[in-house]
Amino acid sequence: MSTEKSLSPGAEIERLTRAFEAFTSATSTLEQAYLALQERASALRLELEEKNQLLHESLERQRRLEAEALRQSRLAAMGEMAATLAHEVRNPLGSMELFGSLLMDDLADRPAARHLVSQIAEGIKDLNHLVSNILGFTRSPIPQRKSVDVVAAIEDGLRYTTALLAENRIGIVRHYDEGPVLAAGDPGLIRQVFLNLIRNAVQAMEDEGTLTISATRGGRVAVVFADTGSGISSDQQERIFDPFFTTKERGTGLGLAVVRTLVEAVGGEVTVTGCPGQGACFTVLLRPVEEVSNQAIGIGGAGRAEPAAAPNEHEESVALDADATLALDGARDR
Repeated sequence: MSTEKSLSPGAEIERLTRAFEAFTSATSTLEQAYLALQERASALRLELEEKNQLLHESLERQRRLEAEALRQSRLAAMGEMAATLAHEVRNPLGSMELFGSLLMDDLADRPAARHLVSQIAEGIKDLNHLVSNILGFTRSPIPQRKSVDVVAAIEDGLRYTTALLAENRIGIVRHYDEGPVLAAGDPGLIRQVFLNLIRNAVQAMEDEGTLTISATRGGRVAVVFADTGSGISSDQQERIFDPFFTTKERGTGLGLAVVRTLVEAVGGEVTVTGCPGQGACFTVLLRPVEEVSNQAIGIGGAGRAEPAAAPNEHEESVALDADATLALDGARDR
């Protein structure tokens, strides 16, 4: 019988040491591989979460687009109907305003009756303004490219609302830069914007208040209308320019929607700030004249020296007939 040669204690220790080192190395390699797998799994989880988030956002965006498309389709149908009705209503309004002004002349010696007729005339003017807002909202304005005297356009709006301001005891504070404050845009559209903002401020202040209007030059021409009304909450600020959104009991929700539409049509921007109880501040930013080629700009119709035109009678709207317009201008001058 043969017997294996026994190892010496030193050789046995060396063999065990090599085996332990090999085991330690394999364990380290496995540990590193495990850590790498964990990192890869974490990266894949993050990537999956990101993909899921993107998918969720995409689905939400698709739902919003579908809802917006349906809403736009309904608004388009409503707009066509409203434009037709506004066109039919505005023509008799012109005649009613004309005959009212003639009646006021005939009642010059009867102050009480003349006052009643003036109230009717103001109601007709309000209806005419509402019709203009409907037309402005339902139509896509094609703006002219002219140099507009912003201060003159503001003063046009103030003159047109003189009776409304006096009736509601609204004081006006003006802060205008020295010299002409010129912006690039459409004089008729910009006058309509300022008129809507003035009327909105009056309605916000209800009975007595102060409307501060500023016009300044800078990177862009800034026109600010700040009232002392009840203010606008943050939730309302997000929706204040949406069509048909209103905080007033008798409001139509079109005035500020028209403002945004017309301001964007001339390449400008309108924003609102304010807190409940502290009034609201509407800022209209318009392009300076320098941004538009001199060859593409004419002299704006809102010069300081020219007489005030009815701000809502833009050539894109359905205008009163020529004879009625001349007669009405004469009646207003009186």
